[in-house]
Amino acid sequence: MRALSFWSGIAIAFLCGLLEPAWGYAAVCVLSLVQLSMLRAPGASVFLLIHYATILTYFSVAPAMQIAADVSFWDTGVIGAVAHMQAFTLLLLYMAGVEAARLGLPEAPAPARARAAPELPAAGVAHPALLLLSGAVSAFASLFIRPELNFIARGIPGTEESLPVDYIIYSTLPKLIVLICFVALTIHAMRRGTFWSWCAAGLALAMAAFAANPVNTARQVLLIGLLPLFIHLLGRGWRWTLGLLIFGAIAGLGPVLNLVSRGSFWGETLTTFPFSPDFDAMYVVAGILERASEPELGWGRYLLSAFSFILPRDLKLFPDFDPLGWPAILGNFSQSNLSLPPFATAYFDFGLAGPVMFGLAISGGFRVLDRMVDPRAALSGSYLCALVLLAAYVPFLRGPILGWGPFAASGLIAALLAGLLSSRFRAVRRRAARYAPRSA
Repeated sequence: MRALSFWSGIAIAFLCGLLEPAWGYAAVCVLSLVQLSMLRAPGASVFLLIHYATILTYFSVAPAMQIAADVSFWDTGVIGAVAHMQAFTLLLLYMAGVEAARLGLPEAPAPARARAAPELPAAGVAHPALLLLSGAVSAFASLFIRPELNFIARGIPGTEESLPVDYIIYSTLPKLIVLICFVALTIHAMRRGTFWSWCAAGLALAMAAFAANPVNTARQVLLIGLLPLFIHLLGRGWRWTLGLLIFGAIAGLGPVLNLVSRGSFWGETLTTFPFSPDFDAMYVVAGILERASEPELGWGRYLLSAFSFILPRDLKLFPDFDPLGWPAILGNFSQSNLSLPPFATAYFDFGLAGPVMFGLAISGGFRVLDRMVDPRAALSGSYLCALVLLAAYVPFLRGPILGWGPFAASGLIAALLAGLLSSRFRAVRRRAARYAPRSA
């Protein structure tokens, strides 16, 4: 039933887009809401829930209202309807690829609820809560090695420019370690329910609040560091609440945090949803398609160039295959730090087949993570990594990949460390049966 409603909705959205791109995006909004309502079962896919919440936030209401109001970003001017329709088509193709990877999979039944097994530390070792708290304290202390990177608003005149690797080592990674340790301590406290476990979680919360201060912390760090806790708590229960939380936090708090942390750098004023530059993803895609001459297909080189964020700048793969570095882009947009959804990058590589193949690959990969999301599961490094990757999908879909990569990689390192520190817990009984091993 859900698959039938999706494919019917995609066809209707495409026809609406042919009449007027704004109507097409409005149809995608309705389609996303319908899909979210049909994903309420506790055993349904957590990834699809996050996927449609992200589509609702960045790729439906916002572009529809921007087109209707002739909004422009980055001194580019109003984009024509033809380019908007081309960008809208890429979005539909990506959504079709995501759902095509789920065809033929049975809908998961609602699992029976059960309390998590009590977790006890192994004999003869330090208490895992102390290990996690020590890890959080150490990461918090390391933030003061370079305080100008962590406690001074970005863009303040007179501050020295630092290399990107400095931000990762002295700012992004320590902040995410503090946040993920807080997540792990909170989960442990909820399972154990002791006074001292809640004290440890409270202390970690205080450090996380100070470390991830909105004046200096990128919103990707907040999403990747805090959303895993809500996925764990709400992903199999209050699923509508999780979707509304993602939409409300990004649409409501995102523009405010952007102004606080970057307003002095970009000279911005507070612009709320949906006219904030935070929601410029589809505008940027349409602007590139209209203002830049159509390049030759990259056959994977654009994606490889984007995913080579893990390499030093001098070793980056195919540095010439970066759409945001094209002269036409630099000549039409007032900055190059733009939102570029990854399905648009796939289009530059493989044409119209690119977004479909990219959606198939992403959805197929997240099927594995869907099986791992179980609030009764042991708090291991693999479980925390699964939560981090699901949370990282939200900024990933907005793009660009190159800007998202260091945050996601730092989050995975933090999750592995927190999982290692949590591994001293041993469940009294075997792990409970997982949720719907073949969820749609």
